[in-house]
Amino acid sequence: MNPSMHRVWAAALTAAMLFVTGCNEPDRGTTGGRLDPYRSTGGDIGSSKASMPALWEYSDQVADQLALNLVNLPEITNSPEKAVLELGDLRNMTRTPTQDFELIQHRIRGRLADSKLIRNHFRIVEGVRRMDLQTDEVTAGTGGLTARYSPEITYILLGDFFQSDRGDTRRYYFDFKLVHASSRTIVDHWDMDLAQRAPSD
Repeated sequence: MNPSMHRVWAAALTAAMLFVTGCNEPDRGTTGGRLDPYRSTGGDIGSSKASMPALWEYSDQVADQLALNLVNLPEITNSPEKAVLELGDLRNMTRTPTQDFELIQHRIRGRLADSKLIRNHFRIVEGVRRMDLQTDEVTAGTGGLTARYSPEITYILLGDFFQSDRGDTRRYYFDFKLVHASSRTIVDHWDMDLAQRAPSD
């Protein structure tokens, strides 16, 4: 094969490889480095932590189901005043960083805050400690306090996350629950089982 034909074939092969690669992975040069958060990357696949794409999907499911269920609860729909929805503690019994679960908890609240149906029945509030600090700054340290709400109308979104390892398999159980602050009644909960292979060392 003469040199000119060799260069033609080499260029064609390179173009074909670039085309196939482009079909499998977005061109970061045109996306500013952004990736689809629902898509597993090499970092996700090689991580020993719980799958973030799975947690992303789970937070969507929790928010959507929560919005549907809450507006059908008699104690919510029949209440003479708006109920209060607040984020609570997370109990993390896994080796996945707690901030990963905090991320999806806040994401759930964000999706709920975008729901007009939820806002018709709920007052979605920030945590008392955080707002007390902010209010104290605004009032120049005079000790101003933010609004308090009765436990009788307050519902708290709590999360519990567990992990069990068997050989190269990791199993997770994620559970978000909405708890009535006064009675401690679990009004609703949304769980998820996840199993994934541990990355090879």
